[in-house]
Amino acid sequence: MKIYWFIGVFLLTVGQSRAQTYSLQALKDMLLQNNGQLIAQKYQIAASDALVVQEKLWSNPTLSISEVNLWKNGTSETLPYLFGKYGQQQQVAVELEQLIETAGKRKKRISLKSLERKDALLDYEELLRELQFELDEAYWSYMAVSRKESLVDSIVNLYQNLENQYKRQSDLNNIPKSDYLRIQAALINFEKDRVELYADKNNWLTKIKVLTQNETIENLQIEQSEVPLNLSQKIPLDIEHQLLDQNIGYQKQINERDKAKQQLLIEKAERTPNLTFQLSYDRGGNIMRDFVGAGVSMDLPIWNRNKGNIKAAESMAKHAESQQNVLLSQLKGQLKDLQYQVALYEVTLLKSKNIASEERKAMIANYQKHLQKKQITLLEFIDFIEAYQETETGIVDMTLAYQMAHAQLQYLTGQKF
Repeated sequence: MKIYWFIGVFLLTVGQSRAQTYSLQALKDMLLQNNGQLIAQKYQIAASDALVVQEKLWSNPTLSISEVNLWKNGTSETLPYLFGKYGQQQQVAVELEQLIETAGKRKKRISLKSLERKDALLDYEELLRELQFELDEAYWSYMAVSRKESLVDSIVNLYQNLENQYKRQSDLNNIPKSDYLRIQAALINFEKDRVELYADKNNWLTKIKVLTQNETIENLQIEQSEVPLNLSQKIPLDIEHQLLDQNIGYQKQINERDKAKQQLLIEKAERTPNLTFQLSYDRGGNIMRDFVGAGVSMDLPIWNRNKGNIKAAESMAKHAESQQNVLLSQLKGQLKDLQYQVALYEVTLLKSKNIASEERKAMIANYQKHLQKKQITLLEFIDFIEAYQETETGIVDMTLAYQMAHAQLQYLTGQKF
């Protein structure tokens, strides 16, 4: 009884795993959880956080011990013991130094490191959006190839039936053998197309598996989805404002501009010399036997006022600002182009929808009847089938381009609509 119970549980588990299907949103959730590139990028963020903490630390003080005599000479003085019976002729100097940065250099470097940390966050967001766009492309391309495959399957079945019929008629010498060979050649061409589509479909499925890090996904587990023909209505009216606020490329360029300006502030601060405070103890090396003194040192900015670095930083800041303006112009142009593409594809697809796919399929059945009744020639029938395939394939390709233009708009603005 236990064996039957285990077998039943196993079959139930296998049946459930096979019945599981994946929508586009489910695939995106798996990408977010499992993708190795995203996980690796998170370590870059952690490293940037650590560098910000490191930059907040002060420079370590410097301890120096000098003037330690290893022997005495005839001119030595007698000093009090250091400890026990040792040290009457022992000289030593100890000095402690601490660097104090002026003009807010440390705070400015912390600000620069914070901007570099923002770079890491933006890199993660950019990678996430790129991977999601790649998954969108793989999913909708998989859908498009599946539709083309179904189309070619139906045509191959049609030609296989015709091939059998024409072979029988050719063997009976009721029709020219050339007609049978034309049918056979057309069948071979469509079978070749089917093999190519099958390979293309598996390539897109493999890409989905790689992006989601799920090797168990099979063909039948991808949920079929239809592209709605009202995507232009979903585009927000303030999409240009969203572009400026959410576009990753533009945000990264703004951050580059801010980093250049912050570097300029650091270089200007470097004109102000830093101070080094000193605390020293000298035993037997001065007019005082035990001398404790304080001091301060600084560079004199006579020859080097950091002018070259300041000039270079100013040029880099201007360059970053110029690049920002160029990128903004490019993004606005790309945004308008994509909006125009979505609107144009939508109008064309709505026109093609006026002639339903079922009506076009019915025309094939009518043409087949006309062929059997010899009301049309075989060449006319083959031309019609090829035109039918070209039309249906064109609609599928246009639908894919329509969906991907909309997906690219979402990628540019970082918004779902």
